[in-house]
Amino acid sequence: MSSNRAPAPITQAQRNEINGWLREKLKEYNDRDHAAINRHIKTLREALEYGTDDVIPTLFGGSVHKHTYVDGLSDVDVLMVINNSKLTSQAPKNAIEYMRAQVRRRLPKTKVSSGDLAVTVKFADGMEIQILPAIRRKTGVRIADPTRNQWSNVIYPDRFAAKLTKVNQAKGGRVIPVIKLAKGLAARVIRNDGEKIQGYHMESIAIQAFRNYQKKTDLRSMLIHFCESATEIVLEPIKDSSEQTVNADEYMKGARSPKRARASKNFRKMLNRFSACRSRRDLERLFG
Repeated sequence: MSSNRAPAPITQAQRNEINGWLREKLKEYNDRDHAAINRHIKTLREALEYGTDDVIPTLFGGSVHKHTYVDGLSDVDVLMVINNSKLTSQAPKNAIEYMRAQVRRRLPKTKVSSGDLAVTVKFADGMEIQILPAIRRKTGVRIADPTRNQWSNVIYPDRFAAKLTKVNQAKGGRVIPVIKLAKGLAARVIRNDGEKIQGYHMESIAIQAFRNYQKKTDLRSMLIHFCESATEIVLEPIKDSSEQTVNADEYMKGARSPKRARASKNFRKMLNRFSACRSRRDLERLFG
């Protein structure tokens, strides 16, 4: 007999068991330490303040702000607004290097690295925070534009969060939980670091996948729909509603690029492995 037969249709009892386990997994994801995040950000603020000229307030800009953070799987990213600093008249790379040096001076035993957009700080408890220098304007903020080594045009980081919130509310508050589960599933299935899907990209895919969704709203059904839709959505660029970059997934290059093709295959793998689960034991093996 062939070993490639499709799994038997899922029973209602199995569906209930799987949805129950997924709810438990979400509770685990949600039980992250808010106090630790606030403590780390306070430490970073103190490290980055300099005299009376560099007062740098903190704005949540990423996964924490959108409530899609998964402990150990997503970065916490913050904007450090430098309006009152002499850094505003310099190139962004100077601000990034200044922040890296200041943080390293305050936290000499902590892993601190810098890139074209941000400084990344990895604390001993495993929490990773990315700090982006930003200049506040009346209508939005400006961050680094690494393609020109200049400050970007004004961007609108709250626009994306508002769009995600709208889709989430329209589907009974279930889209954000599905994103968290998808991030957890991706972390287990996509093992090659070079093929990881960025969190912001996953959230952009979810907005498209659920904008006109009218099917079952249990967690299992919606996670399957997300993975299935993502196999096609990921093949084409997604416009960045924050106007931070041309596309929300610019790191994957143009339409149907080799990187997009690999991402599509990875979403298909996620879909196949999750949809084959029939018990709590299957899910525990898959999610770890």
